[in-house]
Amino acid sequence: MNAVTRLSAHGESLAEQAYRLLEEQLVTLKLAPGGLIAEKDLMDKAGIGRTPVREAIQRLSLGGLLQVLPRKGLMVTPLRRSDLGQIIEARRVLERLMVVKAAERAAPGQRQALKSLASHIEAAENDLEAFFRLDQQLNQLLEQACNNRFLVQALSSMHSQCRRLWFFYREDLDLARAAQLHGGLARAVADGDVTGAIRALDEIIAVLEGLVIGLDELS
Repeated sequence: MNAVTRLSAHGESLAEQAYRLLEEQLVTLKLAPGGLIAEKDLMDKAGIGRTPVREAIQRLSLGGLLQVLPRKGLMVTPLRRSDLGQIIEARRVLERLMVVKAAERAAPGQRQALKSLASHIEAAENDLEAFFRLDQQLNQLLEQACNNRFLVQALSSMHSQCRRLWFFYREDLDLARAAQLHGGLARAVADGDVTGAIRALDEIIAVLEGLVIGLDELS
């Protein structure tokens, strides 16, 4: 059994573990946008060997979080207004489909989980770390409930890019409003309220668009 297929204690491959650990570092800006980094540094940060880390780098590059620079190594992709504008343009269409299908297809247990999560998100209006953690849980529940793996794959890298944007503005967020919007989205999907889910999502996307407008254009 090689390093790529061997499973960690959490039941995931080392390549998946490396991807998860490095994606978190990138999304939370612990690896700063625009910074240069060597493959060896990423191996040290993940605590995992070269082969799985290279596989993770390939996925992160395809997702737009890392850029491979010939003869220079790797660069953490800058937060560019032009890139994020296009990401949000695509996300608006695809995520509407996801929340509609989640509202239509969610199993009873998933609806109950969404209702419970809505209350927790709304209560996190003064706790930034809790809000980010619960928002990620909301994405996971919606992905499961929509029951369309191709749609989930298409949205995965967009969610990572937009999470970077949330973290970039974390000190200036209207956290109370963000918590209410995300809680409202969870509740609407749980209730099978397609119109309400689309409305809540559109408001969240509008907040993201406002954050993008505030970015300096880097290229």
